[in-house]
Amino acid sequence: MNNSSRDLACPLCSTRFSCSCGTDNRDALAFGCGLDFRLVSRDCNRSSDIATCPNCFFTARVKDYHKPVPGQVKDLIRSDEYLDIFRGYPDQEIPARAWLALIEVLDVRRASPRDMAIMSLRGSWVARELGSLGTEEELLGCADACLEDALRRGLNKGDPGMSMYLLGEINRRRREFRRAREVLTFLGNNPRFRYPALLLTVLIEEEDSTPYWSLHSPDQMEKHSSRFNGLFPALRSIPPKKVEFSADELTQQHHEPGEDDSKRF
Repeated sequence: MNNSSRDLACPLCSTRFSCSCGTDNRDALAFGCGLDFRLVSRDCNRSSDIATCPNCFFTARVKDYHKPVPGQVKDLIRSDEYLDIFRGYPDQEIPARAWLALIEVLDVRRASPRDMAIMSLRGSWVARELGSLGTEEELLGCADACLEDALRRGLNKGDPGMSMYLLGEINRRRREFRRAREVLTFLGNNPRFRYPALLLTVLIEEEDSTPYWSLHSPDQMEKHSSRFNGLFPALRSIPPKKVEFSADELTQQHHEPGEDDSKRF
């Protein structure tokens, strides 16, 4: 994603500041897909999607910065609970912490739990790119809680299978292997997720919490596999602070789950 600078004015304290703003990336090339449906590399460098005021820490998506701010959001921004999201963290971690702040704002705005789950998951990608692994864990925890809430309330946009699959993958990443295994059993024989659920089960049994990406999206893995039961798609890890990917990486030697990725990159 190409970035450019954009001047913003905080709708709460009127502070003017510049932020990095990503250009429209809908036509950007995607080399592959993460097991959590992250498009690689089209979904890289998403830290420019949101902006945080350097004075009062108001956080919103850049495209929403001009919208009116309701009173309950103003009260949230001034609260100690909200400011503690940023307090004591170094400047380089603020872009990752901002995604936690955005989830709090969306919650006060009564956004759909499924939408908050997806935003939390995207924020976890940013945190990993920045090497903010503690914040990544928090954001994955938010995604887990919001997806479970969406399932309980039937707010899945008609696709509960996707929510259950993502719950399995997110809990694998959080090293909650028992819960991940239990969630995946609820997928049953859902043909769309049968193959990736089998792959996740293997990784869970090996207690492998590494984030991986492959050439095909999870719901297309079985279609593009020469054998359903035995030949998994080539996987590549997403180490902390990795922001650049190459299509050639997927033509390299097949990656066995659990291999030491520090030797690869």
